[in-house]
Amino acid sequence: MSTTPGIRCLAPALLGPVPATLADATASAGPFPALEYLLGKARRRRDGAADGEALIRGLATPSPAPGALLARAFAAPAGRRGYRAAPVHLRPDRDRLLLFAGDALRLSDDESSSICTDFNRLFGVDGLALESRDGEWLLTAEQPPGPELPALRAVAGQYLDTVIPDDAASRPWRQLLNEVQMFLFDHPVNSAREARGDLSVNGLWFWGGGAGDAAAADADVDWIVTDDPFARAVGTALGLPVSPCDAVTRADLAAAGNVVIVWTDAERALLGGDVEGWLAALQRFEAGWAPCLRDLALSDGRRVALRTGGSGEFGLDPGARRRFWRRLRPLGEWVARE
Repeated sequence: MSTTPGIRCLAPALLGPVPATLADATASAGPFPALEYLLGKARRRRDGAADGEALIRGLATPSPAPGALLARAFAAPAGRRGYRAAPVHLRPDRDRLLLFAGDALRLSDDESSSICTDFNRLFGVDGLALESRDGEWLLTAEQPPGPELPALRAVAGQYLDTVIPDDAASRPWRQLLNEVQMFLFDHPVNSAREARGDLSVNGLWFWGGGAGDAAAADADVDWIVTDDPFARAVGTALGLPVSPCDAVTRADLAAAGNVVIVWTDAERALLGGDVEGWLAALQRFEAGWAPCLRDLALSDGRRVALRTGGSGEFGLDPGARRRFWRRLRPLGEWVARE
């Protein structure tokens, strides 16, 4: 346990980047007094991690591949390579396919189990196995299907043919992705989703490969608070207690050791191209976490750090009250523009 415990809140994409028009829209979506205070009075430093996956992986030292962490969390058989997996929607656009991800593609436990069971029945002979647990997906392979594919955040909203190299080494990935599309085309889960008017899951994306037995298990963290599936799995891989956000009070946080809060609502909204969802996420953060973090620093004397990815880290402590010269700026001025 660290001798200087503090509270870190990882909130990727809370401050963008977003299109300029969306950043400007925060003026009418507010007010955001607690968040503006936290940002304005904090000590700021640049942060190399640009996305939620990198921030969450950074909890482990050294930081292993995401697939390696998941393989450990899922207790995958030794000797297999693990990959993060995610349900996606592929939409034809003339003669090309656009890939979409995000919350609209989240499946229930029963839907996930059905797809995994049928996938393993079909692809198990190829040395592949697919698992889903608490909203996170893992593909394990006896042999790597090819070079690493880009992370989901890099391909969401992109044409599929532009993100997979057109070379012999990547051909097995292309073949697997095509076969998965055919497998899911008339799957009962999709038939039911389409009948309800939900977006069909007609593809899977795989990335972040690593060997589970190579995953690090060292972290300067005592407790993780999150509703994010990947963060929950990383907590399991590191042997840490994990609690859902709604089960934790400010008093719990004030009395705890090193706490990491992982809040990915804003990033998930942008991953799915949901601009209204991003603004709504800002409002939820203002209503819940922003005043909690502010008060933990000012009233409870905790060291608080808000990490937003590319926007950097904002550190708040009781000394913030004395920084009278720091003018509070509207939230829109803090949001990064694309």
